[in-house]
Amino acid sequence: MEKQKKRKYAHAISIRIALPALLTILLFVTAIFVIILPSFKENLLAKKRDMLREMVEIVYDLVTTYEQMAQAGEITETKAKKEALRIIGSLRYGSGNKDYFWINDMQGLIVIHPYRPDLRGDIVPDFRYPTGKNLLDEFVRVVKEQGAGYVEYLFQWQDDPQKIVPKISYVKGFSPWGWVIGTGLYIEDVNVEIGVIAKQLNAIASVILLINAFLAFYIIRHTVLADRVRRIIWEERERLLTALEESNARFRSLVETTSDWIWEIDKDGAYIYCSPKVKELLGFEAEEIIGKHLEDLVTVKEVERTSRLFQKLIGSRKPFKSFETVCQTSDGHVVVIEKNGVPVFNDQKEFMGYRGIARDISDRKEAIQALEKSRDELHTSLEETVKSLALAAEKRDPYTAGHQLRVDMLACAIARELGLPEKQIEGLHFAALLHDIGKISLPSEYLAKPSRLSAQERAIIRCHTEVGYEILKDIPFPWPVADIVYQHHEHLDGSGYPRGLTDKDILLEAKILTVADVVEAMSSHRPYRPSLGMDTALEEIRSGRGVLYHSESVDACLRLIAEKKVDLSAVAW
Repeated sequence: MEKQKKRKYAHAISIRIALPALLTILLFVTAIFVIILPSFKENLLAKKRDMLREMVEIVYDLVTTYEQMAQAGEITETKAKKEALRIIGSLRYGSGNKDYFWINDMQGLIVIHPYRPDLRGDIVPDFRYPTGKNLLDEFVRVVKEQGAGYVEYLFQWQDDPQKIVPKISYVKGFSPWGWVIGTGLYIEDVNVEIGVIAKQLNAIASVILLINAFLAFYIIRHTVLADRVRRIIWEERERLLTALEESNARFRSLVETTSDWIWEIDKDGAYIYCSPKVKELLGFEAEEIIGKHLEDLVTVKEVERTSRLFQKLIGSRKPFKSFETVCQTSDGHVVVIEKNGVPVFNDQKEFMGYRGIARDISDRKEAIQALEKSRDELHTSLEETVKSLALAAEKRDPYTAGHQLRVDMLACAIARELGLPEKQIEGLHFAALLHDIGKISLPSEYLAKPSRLSAQERAIIRCHTEVGYEILKDIPFPWPVADIVYQHHEHLDGSGYPRGLTDKDILLEAKILTVADVVEAMSSHRPYRPSLGMDTALEEIRSGRGVLYHSESVDACLRLIAEKKVDLSAVAW
């Protein structure tokens, strides 16, 4: 009886000892396959999606560069497209160097596909998006609705057209050429990576299972041997401490060799940790940074601004990204540092400071500044070219010298009064300067005739809007300049020329230009008559408000003249 009691007691002890070990194993396996692996797969897929977006952005920038070269006249647009397609068709990436980029147009036709050159100019014939729509049509839909986005579908496996597998792609539209740029990854690649990790975790779980089973059996068999149990505990503790030290050493090595400067500050903004990478960035030893504040590292001119903004960031106690500071190195050089940080709280949810990373973005800032300078130079060149064209037109008609410039000033003033965005006003500015460019083709005796024109002569004069349109239509302005010039003599009620357009068919910029052109023309001298005066000009647009002329533009013009915000007499070339 006593023996059975002891056996039951021993069995109970065994169960109490073994049960936590079994539960630990169960929780470990559950955590791996229910929480860790799905989460890891989701994060891996998210990173892959981000990679796709970044790869497409790189190719998009490449195409933009060639498009800008074509815009600048360095090469023809045809050659720019050809060179861009040649480079894109040769690009490969991925573990097998078989992942690629493709381009289709906004009509759903293939422009280039490295593995399917036979599809050029065709739709994808064999594969359809899961909803039943054509795959390229789905790419076009995403670009039209979002500008860029992801699409999941079935497609051939790399260069093997016989193997059809799930795929996810990122597409982005390049509107100047009507292209859709895309690249993708195979879901199978992600599953393979997860499978490898799962096998590794299975192996680790098996080892841990065996170790726990052995320890449980060992403890059950030697419960009475306290010394041995104690020794095992101490040995296990030593092993864990060693592993912890090794883990700390690995972490420290990772921190010290990473390409970013890793830092940590306390709640007052003083550095309490600094990785050795700061030596490469700023020339200071990590120990020299400890105890300093960010304001101690920036240039003198940046101290006040940096202190104010950084204190505001710290006060928010929220993560921040891309905080730029202009710092001074130990040898006096200036570098631009970008910081990302997250707040740190203790177990009591008390704010302790921030930790984060920093990197040198000086080269990137210089590149951006160079691009901005290039853009400004191109804009200046365009401005001078347009003014030269407008001046050439006015040279044919000396009696209207300065007319286009005065119309430009008044039209832009009206547009600003109406609250139009500056980009739209800039297009109106160029159209105003060129609105009479078509007169360059007219007989000079018509332009300088001191008497009224005949009906036939007026008909010829009216052709200047169409001629202007023909001159300008093939120039790749980023605004509808040719159409504005074409419509600047149209009226809301359809009584204008050359096409008799009505209100809904006339561009807003053309409506504004019409009002400015009428006011300037009537208030200026002409070969066949003296100036009719500003009052007569204003009465003309006032009487035609809402019938011939755009109501809001008329009201804005009347306010500007009444408040003397514009002075047409002060404008000349």
